[in-house]
Amino acid sequence: MAGTMTRDEMLSILQTPEDLAEQSFSVASALARMWATEEESKAQEMLLRALEVRGSFGAAMPILNALVRQAGLYPYLDPEGMETRDQIAYEFHRPEGFGEGNIVFHRVQGIVYRNLMAGHNVILSAPTSFGKSLIIDAVVASERHKNIVVVVPTIALIDETRRRLSRFRERYKIITHPSQTLADRNVLVFTQERVVENLPVQNVDFFVIDEFYKLNPTMGDERTTTLNHALYKLLKTGAQFYMLGPNVEEVSSQTKNVQFKYIQTDYRTVVSEVTRILGRRADHEEQLITLCRKLSEPTLIFCSSPARVRRVVKALINNDVSAPTTGVDEAVNWISDHYHSEWLFPVALKAGIAYHHGRLPRALSELAVHMFNEDRLRFLICTSTLIEGVNTKAKNVIVFDNKIARTKFDFFTFNNIVGRSGRMFQHFIGHAYLFHEPPQEELPFVDIPAISQSKEAPDSLLVQMESSDLTKESRERIADILEQEELSLEVIRENHGIDPRKQIELARYLRENADILQPQLLWTGRPNSYDQFDQACDLIHRFFVGTNRRIHGVSSGKQLTYLMWRFMTARSVRQAIRTELEKETVDSADEAVERVLDFTRYWASYTFPNYLRALNTIQEAVFTDLELPAGNYQYLASQIENHFLDPAIYALDEYGIPFEIGERLQPWLQPQGNIDVAIDRLKELDLERIQLSRFEKDLVADARRYM
Repeated sequence: MAGTMTRDEMLSILQTPEDLAEQSFSVASALARMWATEEESKAQEMLLRALEVRGSFGAAMPILNALVRQAGLYPYLDPEGMETRDQIAYEFHRPEGFGEGNIVFHRVQGIVYRNLMAGHNVILSAPTSFGKSLIIDAVVASERHKNIVVVVPTIALIDETRRRLSRFRERYKIITHPSQTLADRNVLVFTQERVVENLPVQNVDFFVIDEFYKLNPTMGDERTTTLNHALYKLLKTGAQFYMLGPNVEEVSSQTKNVQFKYIQTDYRTVVSEVTRILGRRADHEEQLITLCRKLSEPTLIFCSSPARVRRVVKALINNDVSAPTTGVDEAVNWISDHYHSEWLFPVALKAGIAYHHGRLPRALSELAVHMFNEDRLRFLICTSTLIEGVNTKAKNVIVFDNKIARTKFDFFTFNNIVGRSGRMFQHFIGHAYLFHEPPQEELPFVDIPAISQSKEAPDSLLVQMESSDLTKESRERIADILEQEELSLEVIRENHGIDPRKQIELARYLRENADILQPQLLWTGRPNSYDQFDQACDLIHRFFVGTNRRIHGVSSGKQLTYLMWRFMTARSVRQAIRTELEKETVDSADEAVERVLDFTRYWASYTFPNYLRALNTIQEAVFTDLELPAGNYQYLASQIENHFLDPAIYALDEYGIPFEIGERLQPWLQPQGNIDVAIDRLKELDLERIQLSRFEKDLVADARRYM
């Protein structure tokens, strides 16, 4: 039977353990034949399916192990009782520096690692389950580099990466903020903004760009320019690099100044089994409920937007699709008390459901993922914010929508979502359920403007480059910016990421209307009146935002003034929510909470302070040139950015400690803006001496484990 067993027959036996126990040799022999005669990816998929039920292979396990070794899946080999040749291959794929840790690479991981150890630059394009991040850990473990910079796209990934690398904290200082002092050996885990604004070390030996496809202007977002700027800045150090991301077709060609090895692979360590849910769109919600009732393992549900997330969560709750929960009651009570008891987030937690999108406070987003990964919740409903590198242990992924916001996603994004099903060492087989036809199979070409200087390279990136690095075409493109005398290149560069021509337009407008605008903009610290603040917000919105389209709750300068003034005067998020609920246009606690959180997350935490600093430098340059006194908004920008907390206390939110808890810890920590002091004192703090709930103490204790 081994020679004639079809794929379908093999699948049927593998799905029935009692049949497999009787026919294990036949299945193992058929697998060996498949490996010799069929396409490698198909044979590897079937091998992974066999590994899911390896306990039923009995005496046929040596055949299975031989195939595992041939496939290069060395992490799945059992070191006990190996034959000599298997032991040699196994040890050859063990990276150095992990000590007692049983870390072994699969074949293609080993290729990437050896290239890096040989000093080559590498760009790796590989599936979600490949294990790309473990290669970063191995480079750190080798201790070949003194200063390593890891650039990640989100604060959530800073936290995840810092926690993962904390095992090396005896060898390296793990730094996540530019204000932290350097040690002799450092790993700096930064977003692109932190690299650009203040990279505290010049002698970088090695750097990493995670999710490198975001360098492409057509695939990233408004932060793409900043990421390219960060890459350019790091390239100028001469450091070796490793860029990693999901499967793409190709990257922009190399130049004489930047050489790298591009490794593209479809090598997989788990199987994603895709099932199409058929039916009318009108029946999708009912079909989703039916499907969720059948699933007993950790399940992600992908939706297009926060509004769709809310709808799905409510549908599951209203139809009693929930799961037993473990230890969520204190979290539910705390969130209800500090936000609103009728907000869907705590209501969903109590039902065994969490959700994750860009409007949530960071600490709550991280709490949702941690609870899900600890099997305390069965369902995690998410938008694309969870698809950008955050790891979960989902066995199942339900792709309920085929859009991000209002735009249909492409095959690249589809692959990235479906690839979240299954997890190396946890689920050999993941299941993806689709409610729509998958997109056309076409992977993108990734252009890296910092290297290629293509037509898509924005002017705000080109002005950051040294003249000697610019191509002739690039110099011609920005010649008018370089030759104008309205605003110095130094000021334009300081306001990185903001269109240089918009900066010049603002400078010209201030110069032409100085007699009216200078008195209105002449304030330091806080504005002297609402009208003064309104003038600043009007200029920011008119010249930097430049559209009346609604962006995170703001569609005009007047609206920006009102909402930011409310943020500045509110005593707490809870108070801002109550104020929002008083509006006639607000229908529910959900709407009030998420409006406040959305504005706070997007505008207050970064965008507005960044624009306010840009306005500050431009008005200072113009009015000083006109021999007029200028205002100074640096203090207010810092205060807003840190939510009027000590910057070190605010930073603890990135460690999983919400602002509300950090504020109560401030009298004990008294860091005076020094994050290292806050961390050191927090690690030594006797939590039993402080009036914190058990939930609050657990959050602090969890954060301390990785400091």
